[in-house]
Amino acid sequence: MSFKALSACALLVISALSAIASPLDLETRDTAVTYVNTPGGPRPQSQVHHVPDGASILHAADAVHIVSESGEILHTSPISKSEGLASRTLGQFSPSRVVEPRAISTGYVAYTYFTNNSVANPISSFSSSWTVPPVPKTNHNQLLYLFSALTPVSDDAILQPVLQYGTSGAGGGNYWATASWYLVGANTYHTTLVPVSTGATMNGVLTLQKTFATAGNTTYQYNAQFTHSPYTTITVNTTEQLNWAWEALEIYSAQVTTDLPTGTTSFKNITMTNLNGGFTPLEWSTRNDTTDGFSAQVKVNGSPSGEIDIVY
Repeated sequence: MSFKALSACALLVISALSAIASPLDLETRDTAVTYVNTPGGPRPQSQVHHVPDGASILHAADAVHIVSESGEILHTSPISKSEGLASRTLGQFSPSRVVEPRAISTGYVAYTYFTNNSVANPISSFSSSWTVPPVPKTNHNQLLYLFSALTPVSDDAILQPVLQYGTSGAGGGNYWATASWYLVGANTYHTTLVPVSTGATMNGVLTLQKTFATAGNTTYQYNAQFTHSPYTTITVNTTEQLNWAWEALEIYSAQVTTDLPTGTTSFKNITMTNLNGGFTPLEWSTRNDTTDGFSAQVKVNGSPSGEIDIVY
C-alpha cells in the first residue's frame, strides 16, 4: 500500500474515532432540555426512542422510521447528512476528561477496531462472547458499556449489542443489563433492557440478514442481538454497508477506579464472516487510555476463535 493510501486510511480512522468517544460538553447543553445517557453520551430524551418487540428501523435518506411488524410507521425522525457521529459527540480519538472532581477519563477508553475494505464482499456476521463482570465496589452514578459494534464508512451510524452497568436512556440501575442500540444522526434507538447476572455468558451477534433493491438502491438488512433474550433484537434497514467492526469499553461519570470492575473482561470466540461465506482475516488495531491504565489487548487475531481482553 502506498504512503498516500496509508495516510488516507489513518485519517479515516481518526475521523471515525473522533466521532465515536467523547461526552457532550456539559457547559453547552440547553438547561431546558431533559438529557439521558446513551452509548453516544448524553442525548436529549426526546431523541432517544424505544423500538418495540417485533418492530424494525428503516434508515432512509432523509428520515429514520420505526416500523411495526405489520408495516405501520410508528415514529419518524428527520435526519440530514450533516448529522453524523460528530454531531452526537460520541467521542474523541484520545479519551477526554470530564468536569472535576471526576478522576477517570470518559468515553471510549479501551477499544479495538477493524476495517473490511471489500465493498463487494461485506461483513455478513460478527459475534463475540463475554462474561458479565462483578458489580463495581463503589457507586458514583457511573455508566459502563461493554460492546461489539458495526459502523459504516460514512461514520453516521453505529449498531451495537451493549452490556451496561448503570442507568441509561433505556433504563437500568446498579446492576448489569443488556440491550441493542442503533445510533444515527441526532437520534438514538434501543430495544428493551434485560437485566443479567454476574458470571453469565453473553453472546452478542451482528448479522447482515439480506440485501434487496429499493428504488434503484441496494438496501442492507442488519440485525443485532444477544442470544440469551429475544427482547434484545433490533433490525435495521439501511443503504449503507456496515464494514467497520469494534470491541470496546466505554465509561461515563466514573470517579475512581473502584467504580469499574476489577481484573479482565475477555471478548472470546470472536468470529467474523464475509458475504462469500469465508472467515474474515481479522487484524485488530487498538486504542487505550494509558492515563488510567485501561487497555484493550488482542490475544488472538483472526476468525474464528479470536480473543480481545479489556483490562481494568
